[in-house]
Amino acid sequence: MLHGGISRAVLAGTILLLVMVSATIRAAASRPHWYQEVESLGIHVIGARELKSMLDRGESLVIIDARDEIHYRNGRLPGALSIPAEDAPLATVDARRPKRLLHPERLPTDRAMRLVFYCGGIT
Repeated sequence: MLHGGISRAVLAGTILLLVMVSATIRAAASRPHWYQEVESLGIHVIGARELKSMLDRGESLVIIDARDEIHYRNGRLPGALSIPAEDAPLATVDARRPKRLLHPERLPTDRAMRLVFYCGGIT
């Protein structure tokens, strides 16, 4: 267990914030090198259309804005919680050592809830 009673598996499964709400990953050939490693950990990368479909179907999920507080205040997806992740280029992050959340206490207490993270895109 880590800070706040969060297990390493839950943290790894949520922190990588790999829901890219921007239209980035379109085809397997254009996927970044880390994509397969992340997917092997059970973290699914989705695009804006898939997220919209999930919301339209009324799926139970929590949207988390992993950008800094300034970007969150300037504009966010409706209902998104602000839980910034450390500022590090995704290409340098090891999937086995995910980005650290700056406010993990803001995560929902229901550990079975699906978490959808978004950021400013692939950096």
